[in-house]
Amino acid sequence: MEIVISNAPFNRAAALALRQATFVTERGIPRDVEFDDRDTPERQYVVAYQRPELPVGTLRLEPQSDTEMRFGRVCTSQAVRGQGIGSQVLQAGEDWAKAHGFTVGIIDGELTAKTFYERCGYHVVGEPFDEDGAPVVTLKKKL
Repeated sequence: MEIVISNAPFNRAAALALRQATFVTERGIPRDVEFDDRDTPERQYVVAYQRPELPVGTLRLEPQSDTEMRFGRVCTSQAVRGQGIGSQVLQAGEDWAKAHGFTVGIIDGELTAKTFYERCGYHVVGEPFDEDGAPVVTLKKKL
């Protein structure tokens, strides 16, 4: 498994392709909702590659302040779910954030993924809310 963190065109394309397959095709989220104004050429993406031509997990790094990093659009390929790739991608994002001075990780996760994030050390910090038609909670972790 290789994990790449960059805004290089190949890495951005891999992240967006995974999100298309996971959120748009599989989950039915409208494409104009999934791909938003935060998907800029400068945006850093964490992507796990099973092979150089096969991305299997991703997340988007979204700095919120000098100390808080939001890990957004976390997903893994349906074919490899349950194999720990999501945890590896999240850990790589956290390590990158810590190395760049961030001390808090934030995730707005769907309720269906809350247990996964809690296993990764995150804690719910508020009531569920609706985001694009799905119930979501905000979770935080000290990095």
